[in-house]
Amino acid sequence: MAGQTDKWRVLAFALTACLPAAGLTQSMDDPMRPPAVPNVSTGPGASPAGQLQAVIVSPQRKLAVIDGAVVPLGADVRGGKLAGISDSVAIVRKNGERDVLLMHPNIDKRPARPDSQP
Repeated sequence: MAGQTDKWRVLAFALTACLPAAGLTQSMDDPMRPPAVPNVSTGPGASPAGQLQAVIVSPQRKLAVIDGAVVPLGADVRGGKLAGISDSVAIVRKNGERDVLLMHPNIDKRPARPDSQP
């Protein structure tokens, strides 16, 4: 019985060794990679979507992840300086103009309606 089990193990190993050569495996993507976002403008003065991936705001520091790079407040980025960071916005100043980067550019934010509680 042990000999039969060993034959199956050898066969299974041989098959798995041949799969990559036959092109029968799937490629594994990095689960932490930001999704591919089309280069679409969201309106006048807005930057293309997907360029501001994250912000870190604390009393000690303010950082933004722009185009995959961690950028501290005041540092050079995209030909200008990172001038402001808030919850989901980064502002880059370049040649006297400002470029507003939104983390979620396709979401239309509106104030919530007050609850009608007695």
